[in-house]
Amino acid sequence: MEENRNMKSVFQVTGRIVSGLSKTLDTSEGKATLANLRNSIGKPLSETVDIWPLVFSNLPDEFLSASGHVTHEEEAILTALQLYAVHQQGSRVSVSLLEKTDEWENMGKSLSYLRSQDSTAIDRRFNTMITATDFEELIHHLRQMIKLLKAKEQGKVNYARLAEDLYWFSRGYPESVRIRWTQSYYRTQKPKDKGDIENA
Repeated sequence: MEENRNMKSVFQVTGRIVSGLSKTLDTSEGKATLANLRNSIGKPLSETVDIWPLVFSNLPDEFLSASGHVTHEEEAILTALQLYAVHQQGSRVSVSLLEKTDEWENMGKSLSYLRSQDSTAIDRRFNTMITATDFEELIHHLRQMIKLLKAKEQGKVNYARLAEDLYWFSRGYPESVRIRWTQSYYRTQKPKDKGDIENA
């Protein structure tokens, strides 16, 4: 039960933070916050002073470390926020889906939008990412995929759902995350036949 509560809370906390950031995209404060998040990538949380107010004022007490080591919740939420900041850079329209829509609305579904032009190359990148053996390797490849989404201006990402999935990946359940993302990535929506449309 505790794990289920945390999973839900990771989603809710991330969604609340991203929603707030999305409302400040045109402000100097909002732009500075996103820049600070991007600058924090690859650095220990203890050295990223500029993002401390954003992170620590929004996380519930039970997500915070009592030992000095970053918790799974902190890592998942911060990583999702950093990826959102990379994706959002240069865009005045929010790149985040702020609602949890259905079971397929995960990172795999978002990345599937890249397949329309060169599916072979994109599939190769996706397969390399999804078979990553540890959290750091996964995020390295995921960041590159996010940059492709940004460059092609295709698709949005449910960053709250992403944080939830990253939480489970880091907790030792990578296989379930891989399966869900892969199903959504390769799943295609078949267009309705003309007869089906007429009979609808």
